Amino acid sequence: MATRTRSQTGESTENFVQQNLLKNPEKEICAFDNADIAALRASGAFPDKAIIRPFDRTIRSDVSSGEWICFSAYPFSLGLRYPFPEFMMQVFRKTGLSFSQMMPMVWRVLIVLNQIKALHVPNICIEDIPIAYRL
Repeated sequence: MATRTRSQTGESTENFVQQNLLKNPEKEICAFDNADIAALRASGAFPDKAIIRPFDRTIRSDVSSGEWICFSAYPFSLGLRYPFPEFMMQVFRKTGLSFSQMMPMVWRVLIVLNQIKALHVPNICIEDIPIAYRL
């Protein structure tokens, strides 16, 4: 599933670039269908102004684009909404990983860490987390 990162400026929306990172790309196709996208729109997971790309089974999970953000369904199945909390966004900025590269267990850990931050340690930042592993 993809959502536009900026307003349409007349550029082609067919600018997905295959990065050829997958060994079996035919097995890594988009699992969203139009009914899932309709449910996602109705869920409030994205801001009202988000433009969600119609379902396209040819889009693989290793594509990149300067115009779209690609998501897996998993973080939204956990109840997350976009934009993700700032604490979580720090992880993506620090690691350079995209949203679709994050594995399910990492999403669950990010949610737990975000809750700990919100409820108990509001001043913690992502740089503080590795220190806990050295204690």
